Amino acid sequence: MMRNVAVSVFVISAWVGLAAQTAGTASPVYDPAEEVTYGGIVTTVIPVDGADGTVGVHLNLQVARGVSVKVHLGPAMFIGMNDSSFLSDDLVLVTGALVAHDGEVALWARTITKNGKTLALRSADGTPRWPHATADDPDGCGVEHGAVRY
Repeated sequence: MMRNVAVSVFVISAWVGLAAQTAGTASPVYDPAEEVTYGGIVTTVIPVDGADGTVGVHLNLQVARGVSVKVHLGPAMFIGMNDSSFLSDDLVLVTGALVAHDGEVALWARTITKNGKTLALRSADGTPRWPHATADDPDGCGVEHGAVRY
């Protein structure tokens, strides 16, 4: 009973926080002071091809019934080199900052936990941990690419 109450409170607070965040209020850069944590089920894994042949990983995360969060993780190569992978129906906990880019808000993940194992994608200040990260990275996933269709 107590666990159900705790889960309900977490889901409601996540939904309220997400509903309050819009493209007009999210920062255009990663702001550690604005970090949030969402738990949910991965509904879609989106590989994003870069012009240089690299692949970035984005997720759709269902945090409540009818409420999804777009999550940008990092380069597939970095994720794989750290012995991690993410598939549809995975239950995960993601901490990061909501960032507005090109009129869209997405959670740029700092950490993601699955099955008790946490992958650190960014340092505490939001700097990407993968090699060759640049300030010109269009959405924080580590791969330069055009618009992504969710």
